[in-house]
Amino acid sequence: MLFRRYYERYNTAERVCHWLVAVSFFLLVITGLGLFDKAFLRYFDVLGGGSKALAFHKAIGVIFLVSSVILFLKHWRETTHFDADDAGWLKCMGGYLSKDRDTPPMGKFNTGQKIFGNFVFFGTLGLGITGLIAWDPLLLNREIVRWCMFFHSLLFVMMTVFVVIHIYLGTMGNPGTMEGILYGQVSEVWAMKHAPKWLAEQEGYRKEWLHPPKREPRAHPDSESEVSPAA
Repeated sequence: MLFRRYYERYNTAERVCHWLVAVSFFLLVITGLGLFDKAFLRYFDVLGGGSKALAFHKAIGVIFLVSSVILFLKHWRETTHFDADDAGWLKCMGGYLSKDRDTPPMGKFNTGQKIFGNFVFFGTLGLGITGLIAWDPLLLNREIVRWCMFFHSLLFVMMTVFVVIHIYLGTMGNPGTMEGILYGQVSEVWAMKHAPKWLAEQEGYRKEWLHPPKREPRAHPDSESEVSPAA
């Protein structure tokens, strides 16, 4: 029988950092829309108008940059390590396009999560660099600032698309995943399906809980061989 055991996937500091990244990103999206297109300028009014909203965008951008770097450094060993199982995961696209194909066993993060984590890290660095260059557009050449704003906007769109996919796969796409980032723990059933290699490394985990040894059936008294009569 499989008991509902739980294992710690994220500690408190990791969860706080993750939600700091998430909240600051969505605040940047709201304020960034006003910079991206004039049709969204009304979003600036919520934060007090153009100059105040722009200052708010810059301040939140610094928080997002710092927290994203910290979060990446906390998991860089897992997210930068790729092996043969990751190649197999990519071949079957994690089983998302075909439920008939078995996916290779994954560690703490699957291949898609690793790619997402690396993309967010380098994308955040790109947003930070281009944002700092355009911080005061009058200090640099106009053409340089224009190209920086172009790449800043491009990264903004790409990050938003990736984050939307990430939210879907972390909620409805894979039920039970949200528990890890909310409460820090995931069930053994979830880990066995999504991160079996990581589960095998956890302290106190025993494989026989999931795969108990088969017991030999006891012989029924009626099936015992008859004793031959004495001569």
